[in-house]
Amino acid sequence: MGVRVGEVSMNGNPLYHGIALAVGTLLVLPLPLAMLKGWTPRGLRGRRPAVRPYAAAFLCLYAVMPLNAVPRMIDAPSGAVTACTGLGFGFVAAAAMCFLRAERTSRRTDSRAES
Repeated sequence: MGVRVGEVSMNGNPLYHGIALAVGTLLVLPLPLAMLKGWTPRGLRGRRPAVRPYAAAFLCLYAVMPLNAVPRMIDAPSGAVTACTGLGFGFVAAAAMCFLRAERTSRRTDSRAES
């Protein structure tokens, strides 16, 4: 089931997926890692307790990138690619829950500060 020279598999060119994964890693991953280490982005300075859920949400969104790219890079069967895509939707749902938790945490903190 090898791919002949000059022929592109059903999953596309693995080089393109590798480049996209590398660029996505360099652009997305540093932010949540810095947030987990204690750095707070300027827009979240007033929401200090909510930084961790935001970082977790960004990490969940980042997890979708390798789930999408790696099976295609190794030319996995369509069932494996579909399963990884489904798992990616689970990570997107988890990210949405983390964003909601961050919002609730920041609102709770804001209401305590006003009292």
